[in-house]
Amino acid sequence: MNRIKLSIVAFVLASSSMMAQTLQDAIKLTNNEQFDKADAAFKALIANQANNGEYLFYYGENFFKNERPEKALEQYKKAVEVNATSPFGYIGLGKIEWYSGKQAEAKANFFKAQTLAGGKNATVLMKIAEVYTQAETKNLADATTLLTQAAKLEPKNPEVFILTGDVFLEQNDGTNAVNNYEKAGALDPKSVRAILRQGQVWNRAKNYTLAIDTYKKAKNIDSSFAPAYREMAEIYLRAGQYGNAAYNAKRYLDINNDCDARGRYAGILFEAKNFKESIVAAQEAQKCAPENVYLYRYLAFSQCEAADYTNGLVNSDAFFAKATPETKIVPKDYEYRAKLLSKNGKDSLAVIEYKKAMELQPDKVELNADLANAYIKLKKYAEAIEAYKTKIAKTKANSNDYFGIGRAYYYNKDFVNADSSFAQIVKAQPELPLGYFWRAKANVQQDLKNEKWLAKPYYEMYISKVKLEDVEKNKKDLIEAYTYMGVYYMNTKDFCTAKTNFKKVAEFDPANKNAKTFLDSAEAKKCP
Repeated sequence: MNRIKLSIVAFVLASSSMMAQTLQDAIKLTNNEQFDKADAAFKALIANQANNGEYLFYYGENFFKNERPEKALEQYKKAVEVNATSPFGYIGLGKIEWYSGKQAEAKANFFKAQTLAGGKNATVLMKIAEVYTQAETKNLADATTLLTQAAKLEPKNPEVFILTGDVFLEQNDGTNAVNNYEKAGALDPKSVRAILRQGQVWNRAKNYTLAIDTYKKAKNIDSSFAPAYREMAEIYLRAGQYGNAAYNAKRYLDINNDCDARGRYAGILFEAKNFKESIVAAQEAQKCAPENVYLYRYLAFSQCEAADYTNGLVNSDAFFAKATPETKIVPKDYEYRAKLLSKNGKDSLAVIEYKKAMELQPDKVELNADLANAYIKLKKYAEAIEAYKTKIAKTKANSNDYFGIGRAYYYNKDFVNADSSFAQIVKAQPELPLGYFWRAKANVQQDLKNEKWLAKPYYEMYISKVKLEDVEKNKKDLIEAYTYMGVYYMNTKDFCTAKTNFKKVAEFDPANKNAKTFLDSAEAKKCP
């Protein structure tokens, strides 16, 4: 009888150990961003123990880390419903509340979780500290207190030191962050997460070479550790090494070839400026994840860059229509929407979206130029001038800025300021015909009766600067310039030079009435 009891106890302990290991395997899949595989693993666990609050909590964590907080909340609630004495469900509820700005309610749930754990569960303390550290609204003081308590309970748990390192990292204390990550690595030499965190320290310090070397160490320990490839792809993006970025993104996809990974791959391809490939990747991801709102973002962005403005706007519309309160709207969503609206002739709406984008990123002054262009198309020249003035005052202005504000002044009939603006183009790029041509136009308007022939030197310079290979595309403007010069020489009685200019007009436009009238005149016929 005693032997039977012992056998039963041994079986129960063995089963418990197997389940714990299985839980760790599922958590590892989540940490490796293999969310679909983790999903299947958690479902299998819960099928065997439907009332296990810890399983449901970590299942919720899988959704939360995959940016699906609403699905995470479902699991956290279930954890409380099926096992009200388990602390983990309350941690999940508190986490959602904390991220939603409901700090008082969150702390109440965290307190309940700690009470149920009796202060003896290091994991409970660590998961609460993780929320305080990773959320946008941080509570690093309480996180430190909780991790100190957790370290006393489990001094050899590497996770304690990883999270402690995270607290120091959030305080921009890279030295102590690395020290704690190294302690975690000493306790578990195969901890790729500890090495990854060290790489993030160097990444934040903009020591990209050391960061990449560190990520490579993580890959050498576990070649299937997907976050290392993702982080490397992001570093290469910042370095402008788009080929390396795309390669590492593809390796990430090879490991995590699920719907969510395909979506992230589309996003990285967009950042790597592989717009056509990003469109294909996003469309492929939509086949298995049509509910993924972020795929519409990547499509809208990439189609805008690929000049497919019609479909880009369709997908931008879909993104905002499908967005929920939990969807992370970023300034680029408004920025690209504004561009797409403008390209589709909806500049009044584009102005609204540009303003939203600028409110969210006031330092991105260059958007004023795009806003100004939309105003010009709406013939709101005064507003365009103000937008360009802001851009020029706060950034290093370029010829495009001076051309834009010059046109706004010109169409607003402020020809003096228009001329001054176009003069800046001539100064910056003296070989560019554009500045001379528009200076000529601005001076024509200041001398409508041709009393001073103010435009003459600028039309002459314009004609001299147009290259032979560019004549055809500048034909319309050249007709204007040669006509002005022809009229000037007519008025100075230099009919032969006038004839030379009107012959050029006739070459470009044989039906031109001004050229035909002069070339048929007696004065012109006297010239060779």
